[in-house]
Amino acid sequence: MQLWKPEEIEIFRKQHRLSRKALGELLGVTVNCVYQWERGLRTPSKTTKILLTKIAEEIESKRKESDE
Repeated sequence: MQLWKPEEIEIFRKQHRLSRKALGELLGVTVNCVYQWERGLRTPSKTTKILLTKIAEEIESKRKESDE
């Protein structure tokens, strides 16, 4: 499982052109929660980290399929 440091969350969100609202909706959390993770004010739960990792893997898988 990836650790998901604050900067990694922000980089992931921006690389995939997700707003904080969109990422929050994918994870079932508020915009403010995503903001706090990105600023290091809060840490995502273990469950959220697993979900973030799963979403990242799915996005990467879809990208590889579209490149073929």
